[in-house]
Amino acid sequence: MLPSRTPLKVPLTVATAVALITLGVTLQPQAERLASQASPQSMPHSSESTRDAALSSQTARRVARARFYDAEVIPLIAEIDDQNRLAADRCLQRIDRTLKRYHAGVEPFVEDMTSISTRLGVLKRMPGGWWTSDGRVEAYVQDKFESHLFSEETLLDDISTALLQFRRDVDANQTLMLTRVQAALTTSDLPGVQLEQHDAFFRELSTELGRYAAGQGTTSVENMLGALVLGEVGAFAARSVVTGLLVRFAPSVAISSAAGASATVGASATGAGGGSIGGPVGAVVGFGAGLAIGLVIDWWMTERFETELTGQMHIYLNDLEATLISGGVSNGDATTNQATDGAARPGIGLQDALPKLCGQLRDAYRDRFYQQIVDGESL
Repeated sequence: MLPSRTPLKVPLTVATAVALITLGVTLQPQAERLASQASPQSMPHSSESTRDAALSSQTARRVARARFYDAEVIPLIAEIDDQNRLAADRCLQRIDRTLKRYHAGVEPFVEDMTSISTRLGVLKRMPGGWWTSDGRVEAYVQDKFESHLFSEETLLDDISTALLQFRRDVDANQTLMLTRVQAALTTSDLPGVQLEQHDAFFRELSTELGRYAAGQGTTSVENMLGALVLGEVGAFAARSVVTGLLVRFAPSVAISSAAGASATVGASATGAGGGSIGGPVGAVVGFGAGLAIGLVIDWWMTERFETELTGQMHIYLNDLEATLISGGVSNGDATTNQATDGAARPGIGLQDALPKLCGQLRDAYRDRFYQQIVDGESL
């Protein structure tokens, strides 16, 4: 029985193989079509995943930088801001000491003006001075004023020196701030963040500061203080700040002199600034000399000369200090307040301008470091 069934296996095997081959040939094109249709759908999915991963990595880096900025930079800026404001206070104290030194020269000046030699010197120059109007009496008294109190150059140098020291203090604070931020970056886990070097960083910072000044409508005095701190014209800017502050000084002295002494004093004070010294700083010295000249003339007619001259010269110096520090006349100057009906004179002095500058610097520091660290501007 077995040998008779065995021949059937061969045809069945061959038939099965042929059927499978035929089925494979039939299904292959359809499989290729399905594979080609599935392929485009899988590629966009892979590209989107890559973009999502890149965006997530970028966001993570920005968050890390923002955390570093908040934890390391913001507290340091607050510390440097405090140091800058202390430097501003020291600047005002230096100016106060300078003006107190001027006050110390009033008594020697008065003694000189009451001496016999000075009286004779004034008397000898009066006729020719009145005849030719050459200002020889004013020049004679002005020389004595400058020898005991200050000259135009002395005033500029004394106040400018205090301002330049403020600049050096702020520059040292800023250099320390930049150094400490750079040191913190080297120990942080923030690859790729590179701050600009000192000069380039603070050149850009001056641009930020100018933007704040323009946005806040600051005065020319405040703008010149910004140039003083971040510019390359320190000595010129310092002198310009002093000159800008003293523009408002001369009228107050003329009013004070006319109200506090005599018509002769007032006339002399208003005319004394027109000599060889020009500008607001020259006018300060000129008005002081004119005030003294008027009182010298009054001396011949009154026994109160020494008291009058001493009091008026101290008022004059108080007004000078108030103009520089607060931008107005001194509170204790009753004669000036009476002459101006007690109206407050508008103006800005260093006690307002210096703290405002410190605030602008603080905001500029914040923006510049944010641009460099968080926005990755330097990359």
